[in-house]
Amino acid sequence: MSKIIQIKYIHPHTRTSDALRVDLTFRSFGVGVYRVLARLSFLFLISLFFFGVTGTPLALAQEAEDNGQKAEIEQKIQQLEEEAKTLDIQLQKISSESRSLASETKVLDTEVKKRELEVRRLSLAVSRADIDIGRKNSGISSTIKRIDKNQEALSASLFLLHLYDQESMMVTLFKNKSLSEFFTTVNNVQRTEANIDDKLNELKEDKKNLEDDKIELEDFKGEQENLRALQEVERRFLAQKKKEKDDLLRLTRGKEGTFQQLLSSKKKDITNLRNQLFYLGKAGVSAENAVQAAEFAAKKTGIRVAFLLALLEVETGKQFEDGIITAGTNVGTGNWKKDLYDCYVKLGKTKTAESQKAAFFSIVTSLGLDPDKTPVSRKPNYGCGGAMGAAQFLPTTWLSYAPRVSELTGKAHPSPWNTADAFMAAAVLLADAGADSKTTEGEMRAARVYISGKPDCSKSICKWYSSQIIALAKDIDKVL
Repeated sequence: MSKIIQIKYIHPHTRTSDALRVDLTFRSFGVGVYRVLARLSFLFLISLFFFGVTGTPLALAQEAEDNGQKAEIEQKIQQLEEEAKTLDIQLQKISSESRSLASETKVLDTEVKKRELEVRRLSLAVSRADIDIGRKNSGISSTIKRIDKNQEALSASLFLLHLYDQESMMVTLFKNKSLSEFFTTVNNVQRTEANIDDKLNELKEDKKNLEDDKIELEDFKGEQENLRALQEVERRFLAQKKKEKDDLLRLTRGKEGTFQQLLSSKKKDITNLRNQLFYLGKAGVSAENAVQAAEFAAKKTGIRVAFLLALLEVETGKQFEDGIITAGTNVGTGNWKKDLYDCYVKLGKTKTAESQKAAFFSIVTSLGLDPDKTPVSRKPNYGCGGAMGAAQFLPTTWLSYAPRVSELTGKAHPSPWNTADAFMAAAVLLADAGADSKTTEGEMRAARVYISGKPDCSKSICKWYSSQIIALAKDIDKVL
């Protein structure tokens, strides 16, 4: 017959209790059968404890293969990064020369090569992320199997303890043929209790690790999604560079005088500037408004106009969905509750959810906006949404910068959805992070802070993000 028993188990060390339900299926054939079942349960426990979930030869072989592939990818990425550094040195040397048709052609050739390297590097980084995701999925599967095994072991231990509890100690003493058998039984009871305590602790730890691994898996997937998006953006810029070279050769026909005339005409050429600020335009910020806001913010904070424009162009342009670049895919298409609050709650970050909600309501209330109709970024395939406006500040971050934005703009209640206010907030953050040095190193560190919060971020996306912004800033400088 099938019987469900609820057992209140007292931990021998912590003295806390757990009510546990165990489903037992057996037939009432008498005490002898109980004794057989007890021994079988004990043998089952021993097999679980000593031959439980361990690394199988197949799993170990797969791990070794993954490590080998990842090491090979890392080596290739490092080689490409070294080649890119060499190209950077060449670009700096050429840029220090007087601008001529020959030097401009060299610059474009070098930039094309560098972007081709970057496309290859990003492709390798996506492959590396594939390995990380596969390994994390495998680890999660192993943890789930281990939890299942530990639950089986726990059930067997409880079953065994239940069988021992059916008889008093005196009855057990008389049923055993010798004193040694009696003490063996007592020892088995004590070992079973200890095993139950151990398995309960292991289950709690495994379940916590499982939740942590699931969050980390989402981070890996998020990075891979970003890398794929950046690949597409990089390919667009590569095509743009090739076209720029073709146009240069077509328009100048190899004549230096014609090139110098073309160079002069490009300054303050709003058409060329629109090409550089493609994604900001798609997100609803015109090139004219972007330049005006950037010039004001840069002057107030001491950073370069071109750098600020480049960063916000890349920040807006890296949105990506279903293999198609769609500027603004997530920007301004979300809802605070679904994409911000509920998302953090599901991740187990209730405190973060509450703090972001409070900050968001504080912002919209001060601006007289309806929170349910005010746009925020939509939740992507990874992480959470809720970022606001062109500068993509989260509510709590915006509140921390709003007083300084207010001081610099003279507005009592600056809005993250206002272009001038958003650009000013971004400029303040970047200046604090070192962009006011107006050096390549300082700007790269500031860009990394903007995307990750860390000036020394070494993730692929941080490297791409910062180098892309520096390269784009140079292009924007040519037409400002």
